[in-house]
Amino acid sequence: MAFPATMVILPVGTLFILSGLIVNLIQAILFVFVRPISKYCYRRINKLLTESLWLELICLVDWWAGVK
Repeated sequence: MAFPATMVILPVGTLFILSGLIVNLIQAILFVFVRPISKYCYRRINKLLTESLWLELICLVDWWAGVK
């Protein structure tokens, strides 16, 4: 029974980690190019990026649990 759970959890965890790294890369690029121009715009975009990362985690957990 542990083997099928591993087959689901491992790809979901990998997807979350990779998307987190992508979001961090985007945040670093925005920090360098957007923040010096407009802190307000940087914070607003950063809020949306962070929100999307957490919403992805919720979506993945709902998908894994079979919630409709």
